[in-house]
Amino acid sequence: MDTEPGWVEVFASPARRACDERALVLMALDIPAVMLAVHGRFALLVSGADAPRAGLELERYALENRPRPTPVRPRLHSGALPAAAGYALALFLIAIASSRSLGHKDWYGSGVLDGARLRGGEWWRAITALTLHADLAHLAANVGFGALFGTLAARVYGAGAGWLLILVASILADAVDGLAMPAGQVSLGASTAVFAALGALAVHRWPASTRLARAGLRGGSVVAACVLLAFLGTGDQHTDVAAHALGFLAGSLLALPLRRWPPAAGPLQRLCAGLAVALLALGWAAALASGSARG
Repeated sequence: MDTEPGWVEVFASPARRACDERALVLMALDIPAVMLAVHGRFALLVSGADAPRAGLELERYALENRPRPTPVRPRLHSGALPAAAGYALALFLIAIASSRSLGHKDWYGSGVLDGARLRGGEWWRAITALTLHADLAHLAANVGFGALFGTLAARVYGAGAGWLLILVASILADAVDGLAMPAGQVSLGASTAVFAALGALAVHRWPASTRLARAGLRGGSVVAACVLLAFLGTGDQHTDVAAHALGFLAGSLLALPLRRWPPAAGPLQRLCAGLAVALLALGWAAALASGSARG
């Protein structure tokens, strides 16, 4: 390109807008510049004396305004709603069986979390207590919140892996709670699972489209989950706050590795779902086999 002597090209582009933007940058820095257009190509020129500084400033501008890579959104799994329906159905069926003493068995006495009996070897109580409830309101609350948080966990971790994580975290929380429970105290309810699901969601790596949002999400999801834990996990004197906190902690810790190794869809999810059902069935089989009959 033929130019006046002493003028140096510092930027060129087939897009006029790109040259206009950089001309404004140089203008703001008191660097005189001219733009020439030849054969569909736009060039920005400055004097030879200003060329080194102009080139440096344009490099800084390009660096600060380089396109940000769009974060890859995590794959959301299918099957979350049927899995939540299965969770709700299991709780309702066990509630009916317990209220009717199905099989002439004392479902409540055999399955409630009793610390003394757990320490005496009745390990299944850490499992079965998760499916027992004091009354219909207790059951409805745990079905509702459990289905909500469980559905979200199943969407990000998979229906099988998500619910297996929730169940295992809840069992661990119940076991720790039972081991520390004073004699004469009992605990029951799926609320431990509700907060295990909330803990798993708290540490999930949520995607964000901007740098500001990414910075906020580094701790935002954990803070929000802790607020929900404090709001929903504390109640009257009958609320087992320790179980709720332990469930939240166990769910968070078990979900941390899944940030790096997210569960795949397909056979792995089906295997996890089968393990979750088998674990629950094993707990109740052991409870009913050793439980007392009710006439």
